[in-house]
Amino acid sequence: MQFESIANLLIAGSVLLYLTGGAALILNKPRVGRFLIALAWGGTVVLVAVNGVAVEGPPLGNMYQVLMVLSLCFVPLFLVLSQRAGLFWAATYFIVMAMLPLVGGFFMEKDALWRRMPALQSHWFIPHVLAYMIAYALATVAVAFLAMKWIKRRRGTEDGRHDAAACETLRLAFPFMTFGMLSGALWAEQAWGQYWSWDPKETWSLIMWMFYVIYLHARKSGELRKYADLAHLLGYLALLITFLLVNLLPRLASLLHGYA
Repeated sequence: MQFESIANLLIAGSVLLYLTGGAALILNKPRVGRFLIALAWGGTVVLVAVNGVAVEGPPLGNMYQVLMVLSLCFVPLFLVLSQRAGLFWAATYFIVMAMLPLVGGFFMEKDALWRRMPALQSHWFIPHVLAYMIAYALATVAVAFLAMKWIKRRRGTEDGRHDAAACETLRLAFPFMTFGMLSGALWAEQAWGQYWSWDPKETWSLIMWMFYVIYLHARKSGELRKYADLAHLLGYLALLITFLLVNLLPRLASLLHGYA
């Protein structure tokens, strides 16, 4: 109970700091906003560290722990994309997306007794999961850009900025997504003696990857470009099934990935 109280306090504090930091940015107080956002991210770092101490290892074993690590990805990725693609204007997108996993984790059971099962005792464990967390974080921001693009199109104010930002974000996400899938196959061969077993999570991760391949290819093709947004949306729907439904719905439960 004490562990859960500490975790909930850190979650609530980080969400509040993100909210006030985002509000400060909107009110054109960038120095205050950046300071509050840095505090919020630091609070999430402490939260992940507390989770790691509680489980005596990498805090990546259940949905609550993974959501906390996912939240941790957004601010560093914003800094990378700000320098790489000039997405300084997109700070609020990353802040909102950083809060969502925290809010979800607040209502989840905090299992401090989880320990890594034998199949997870692999050097692939951390890079495999982290690669997917980075890819999922970027894809979530990209789909928010896509939604805003459609809103602006309906209003007649589309300027191409959100479309370009979505593409640049997914270009960064795709290598991590690819590494996650390939490292998972290598890990599976070590743990179970085969690279691929068509487990539900593996199958949906492949479907997700293929939709993003189609999106990136369609962006480069004049004839197929009109299908790019559809592939983007379907790719993100497949991501939600891979990350959430396969783990949370009994009928889609993944036998080999049930520990997540």
